[in-house]
Amino acid sequence: MDSPKKFCLTSRVLIALILGLVAASVLAVFLAHNDLALSAAAQALPDSHADYSFWWLVNYYGEVPTWTVVGLAGLALLASFADGRPRQALTRFRPHLLFLLCTAALGPGLFGQGLKAMFNRPRPGDGLGFLPLFAVGPVGHDNGFPSGHTAAAFVLLALAFLIPRTMPRLRALAAAGFVLWGAAVGLARVVYGAHYPSDVLFGALLTLTVELVLWGAVFRRRIAATETRGWTRPSNGGSSPENPGPLI
Repeated sequence: MDSPKKFCLTSRVLIALILGLVAASVLAVFLAHNDLALSAAAQALPDSHADYSFWWLVNYYGEVPTWTVVGLAGLALLASFADGRPRQALTRFRPHLLFLLCTAALGPGLFGQGLKAMFNRPRPGDGLGFLPLFAVGPVGHDNGFPSGHTAAAFVLLALAFLIPRTMPRLRALAAAGFVLWGAAVGLARVVYGAHYPSDVLFGALLTLTVELVLWGAVFRRRIAATETRGWTRPSNGGSSPENPGPLI
């Protein structure tokens, strides 16, 4: 009997994380000097504060799709342990559901709320003055860094990871759509003075980092095994549980 494989970060995940940190550092330097100017430009967009406009809807209801999907995933996970047909139909999708739920719990949940409490950064609309990025102090009363709405919106990107690897175009389209949605939510939060651009950027990067780490370290092979269960490793080096193919 083969010994169980250890789940560890792949080289591709590490490269992605390193590149992400470099990009975040560069953007942090840029945003640290331009947060106020970019916020003013966003708030000057046409119809930016009109009731029932696009920005109004996204600002106030941008989290609804995420928490609806997460709630349904939680119910599906519970149903997978129930007796009867739901269990039979949902058992193989437990890793998929856990990946989505863990992303939500760790991204906008544990790490997002932890950073909010740590940095305590005031929001543009607090009227307490501008606190530069990473300046720690008991100034804000609503903990603006990072953006929780943006972090939550990027949880939906986890759905793109779950699309079978045999559908690369659909995966790419889904990923692009979810990134655009997350960007729209983040911009709406800046438009309404709820966050600075740097809050939004790091909210997105936080959830994306959580997704990459969870996928590469824990769920990639487990989900690949559900897609290829019963296969033997192809002689041409194709995908199998032992060789699950591209990172995402």
